[in-house]
Amino acid sequence: MSADTPVGLRISRYSPLQPWSTPGSRIQLEVVCQAQAPLRARLDHELLDLDHVVERVEQVVRLPSGRSVRRIALRLPPSAPRGYGLRLLVTDGSGRRVARATSAVEALDGWWQAPRHACLTDFAPGIDPTAAVQRLADWHVTALQFYDWMWRHYRYRPPAGDEFLDTLGRRVSHATVRRAIRAAHRYGLAALAYGSVYGAEREYADRHPEQLLRDTDGTPLSLAQLFFITDLRPGSAWRRQLLREYVRACREFGFDGIHMDQYGQPRAGITADGERLDLARTFPGLVAEADRRLRATHPSRRVLFNLVGGWPLPEVARAPSAATYIEVWPPDVSYADIVRLVESARAAAPERAVILAAYLSVMGLPHQGRTARAAAAEAAVLLSSIVLAAGAHHHVLAEGDRVLTEGYYPTAAPMRRVEAEELRAAWVFAARYGHLLGGPGTEVASAAGYRLLDARGRRVPTSTLPLAGHVWLRPVRSADGTLTLSLLDLRGQRDDRWDAPRTSAPARSGWRLDPPASKLGRWLLASPWSRGGDAVALQELAARGGRPGELRLPRFRRWGLLIAPR
Repeated sequence: MSADTPVGLRISRYSPLQPWSTPGSRIQLEVVCQAQAPLRARLDHELLDLDHVVERVEQVVRLPSGRSVRRIALRLPPSAPRGYGLRLLVTDGSGRRVARATSAVEALDGWWQAPRHACLTDFAPGIDPTAAVQRLADWHVTALQFYDWMWRHYRYRPPAGDEFLDTLGRRVSHATVRRAIRAAHRYGLAALAYGSVYGAEREYADRHPEQLLRDTDGTPLSLAQLFFITDLRPGSAWRRQLLREYVRACREFGFDGIHMDQYGQPRAGITADGERLDLARTFPGLVAEADRRLRATHPSRRVLFNLVGGWPLPEVARAPSAATYIEVWPPDVSYADIVRLVESARAAAPERAVILAAYLSVMGLPHQGRTARAAAAEAAVLLSSIVLAAGAHHHVLAEGDRVLTEGYYPTAAPMRRVEAEELRAAWVFAARYGHLLGGPGTEVASAAGYRLLDARGRRVPTSTLPLAGHVWLRPVRSADGTLTLSLLDLRGQRDDRWDAPRTSAPARSGWRLDPPASKLGRWLLASPWSRGGDAVALQELAARGGRPGELRLPRFRRWGLLIAPR
């Protein structure tokens, strides 16, 4: 939610109760107000497709002093997948505007069409995860990974009771897990159970040495001697055990699917009977079998497979993973690497959405002073913006107020309130416009012929890749013919590393865009941090001495999205 309110009335929450719904269905909006004095007000709720109001509903209410909650229903149009803006305009009895807020909602056939992915990590006894889930819904998260929720990797439920210590010594309660699943379903989020693909604890390995993979000298393969790598061949004992646990997790807990995790290494091993097992060739069949088993329990259940470092993308692209999920590691350290991974994933499986898990160790470092902390937080906002502008989704969020800093999620770093608001604005913006950036049928268009000028008429350096010292210019044409042009401001950055402190981009005003002659016509501009994400029509400058078709850009910061509707 973005809000602009005067003294006397504050909109602390404006959001759909669920971040997405099916096309043509009715959605519930919630407004949470804080008034200093009783107020008679009119609440105008608008549903926007770009800058066009497709539905408007009016409420006349009496707001008491203090906190109050109001709800209203709107109906989504029949198209999917598609994002829409939500705008609330509040006027008092005299017709004076006293508050404004914005949000977004998506029309989807299923969460996998826009898998805005985050995680829960805390399942301690006695806690209520509902507030954390609601925060994630306000970020427009649609898929929620339950990280390290199980007793062991080879057996998800403990031998007795509901409370236990997991492999790494954390206290976990399955009663808390069940509460979190119920909360996820209440707010419209898919609950995905973390499930390792290969790797069992030492006690299992000691009991079943015949199920282990070994290197050429016969040494069992493992991850830090903690998880031992297992034989995944079709029909193998470990594969049968693993798939049984997947099915039990969904049936007994109500999970909506499994996040299938692998470690990236090793990529091959020797089985107990001497066969060399190439895991890249084994994974596609495993994913397909897991998908088939889960859909047999309910047609809406899905699997999501982790391609560590993008491996093995060509093979798993043919398997029925709900989305293409890539965990990013060195040597992919630049912004250009991020874009390349997204484009490779789209080329391999064009019908699927893309998720990049890119963790920000810079947020977990000790920061000396406000400037250092601000530079780390800027790294998080800028990386998410680049992932989103590239048409993908960024997995970096835990519990709605923490940023993932490494592959072990409980170590995530807490965000301050202003940091969370800045990052959340980009996520809500992506829910509103993401179908234009990475939806089915979107294609990168030609960047030839665009000129970007600053307030003094000087040429602004642009690039078709996100490079330091430039504005990243990325044109995309959607399936319905709409053209978008992302302007992502990297002029103040000294290097292209995504996990490094960043300089905050200043607001740009007075900039002009000279599009090629073939792109003349109606243009809009929207930004996550300007005007609540609303798209505004651009003014041509020809009548004021500018070049024919030259456009005046309103003030924006960091990421401006130009839109030429079809």
